[in-house]
Amino acid sequence: MSQTTFEIHLDDRPEVQFEPQRQVETTEAEPRALDMRTAPSGESLQELLAKHHLMPPLEVDRLCDSEHSSRSGVVAGLIAHSSVAVLCGDSGLGKSPLAYQLGLSVAAGVPFVEMKTDPGLVVYADFENSLEQSQEVRQQLVQFLGLAQAPDNFVLWTPDSGYPLELEAVCEEVRPTLLIIDSLRSHSPHFEKSENAGEEMKRLNSLARKDGTAILVIHHIRKPGENGAPLLDNEDTGLMLWLKQTAGHSSIINQSYSRVAVDLPDKRKSHSDDAALILRWHRRIYGEDGPLYLERVCDENGEPLGYRRLAKVDLLGNSDQEAAFRNLAAEFTFKQAREVFGRSDDPTSKWLKKCVSLGLVRQTGRGRYQRTDNSALMTNDRCSVGDR
Repeated sequence: MSQTTFEIHLDDRPEVQFEPQRQVETTEAEPRALDMRTAPSGESLQELLAKHHLMPPLEVDRLCDSEHSSRSGVVAGLIAHSSVAVLCGDSGLGKSPLAYQLGLSVAAGVPFVEMKTDPGLVVYADFENSLEQSQEVRQQLVQFLGLAQAPDNFVLWTPDSGYPLELEAVCEEVRPTLLIIDSLRSHSPHFEKSENAGEEMKRLNSLARKDGTAILVIHHIRKPGENGAPLLDNEDTGLMLWLKQTAGHSSIINQSYSRVAVDLPDKRKSHSDDAALILRWHRRIYGEDGPLYLERVCDENGEPLGYRRLAKVDLLGNSDQEAAFRNLAAEFTFKQAREVFGRSDDPTSKWLKKCVSLGLVRQTGRGRYQRTDNSALMTNDRCSVGDR
């Protein structure tokens, strides 16, 4: 096999003075040593990089600043553009209404439980509910979200149509911003098998990247064994350990970008009277976020409408963390929070992320925060946890 070699014209390169810890400012107009390389074919290194789809930092920055690669994601901090996410939880928790609310929020460009959304076309592939049930859930959520009507770019596929879901064609030709598959097992019973899961996840990831579609898959956990399932509403329960309950092969979790766990709150804790669900999630590179506690909001007749984030200090679930939060100023920096909390950087960072997830704090800039003191009055009655 022949090997390409490069000739580096040292005479054209500026002299470099090495100074430890010194940062040298450069501009785009300045030549870089890398650009001076040429191959025997006469192609410059810059041309070869483009030929082989290799991106230098400036090109990476350009793509990240483009509209398609919005840093906020389809749902900020939860679901990234052109990625695969898995929402995993037990049967009967209310995953479908939660996924419908997420999809409608993206389609309408309104926040999803106070998380910003990037509006776009949403395709909801509903294998679980009839056409009438889908319509009922949708209309409840349209009312809850304060929309005049269901957004036109929230479109439904259902087996009631009598036609199969052509997943590749929908992604390639329709190119939705978000595709929700509810549920994975109903869509493809063999997907989760050990001999199929790796290739199937590879296929979904390829579709997401190629067609610019975020794919959210709704999935179940295994039936608990003799010792029961670990509690998600417990700081001692590692999230990735909890996600090992996911039905099927581990590649379903390992090859997804966002892994969202949903469960009932711990009934032994006081907030279980208000909270209907707890969410914790993990994103590649960024790590774990949450917990996020949601209450189920009902109309005046007691019919369920949608989910709303609970924001109460006692949701921190730790007396030291609660006391430290109460001592925070209205606006503060990371350094000030660390002094108040009395811990090192990593525990302080995790505590602040928890405060943000609970809606107690918002980040206003790099290393800068603001207390929300979220004490919004409840304008609707809460549903009991057992309601659909």
